[in-house]
Amino acid sequence: MPLLAHPHDSGVKTVTNHETVVKLGMTRTCSHCGADLGFKNAQAEFCSGKCRVAAHRARKSLAVPATMAGMHRWIRWIRDGKQKRPFAVGGYPASVTNPAHWSSMAVARASRQGDGIGFVLAGDGIGCIDLDDCVSAGVVADWAQEILALNPATFTELSESGTGIHIWGLRDAGPGCRIRDGRNLEFYSTGRYIALGSRYRGSPLRLEPLIIP
Repeated sequence: MPLLAHPHDSGVKTVTNHETVVKLGMTRTCSHCGADLGFKNAQAEFCSGKCRVAAHRARKSLAVPATMAGMHRWIRWIRDGKQKRPFAVGGYPASVTNPAHWSSMAVARASRQGDGIGFVLAGDGIGCIDLDDCVSAGVVADWAQEILALNPATFTELSESGTGIHIWGLRDAGPGCRIRDGRNLEFYSTGRYIALGSRYRGSPLRLEPLIIP
């Protein structure tokens, strides 16, 4: 059966032979282990049934909303003094504006690069309110409690340091903001990454529209 040029897929030549679809010049990798998918079907996400099952189990156990867990927005981070520098699973500094540096959550979790994992805010509807230095000895500052009360139904986590809170939710892309008026908070929806912490007090595993104070 002759190979037929696919009429779609701008910028990448695609040829088909019934069940086999090969996109020339494009590297496709397993969403779980990162292995080359080679000549597998264009819709294939995993290199094997074993990886498919492992990824499904991992996603079920993740303490983040399924929307975030299923996105190709994950990187590693490495501690540099008081800073957390974005790092790719390939072992090099990551850019929060270059999708080639990002991976699936499963791949990021499995990587030994750096000190933890983070989620890239890429302007596609997800934002995060970052409340800094608001938790001391397990007690949340009054100003932070007021902001939490504005966003009770969306995913919230304790920061990696244990002294801050991240409120995740839905928000259109827009400029970030930083507020230092007795409160210590920032908000971003694009061009940033957030180091993943731990689920805060059984918060909902879903994303709702954010209310910015």
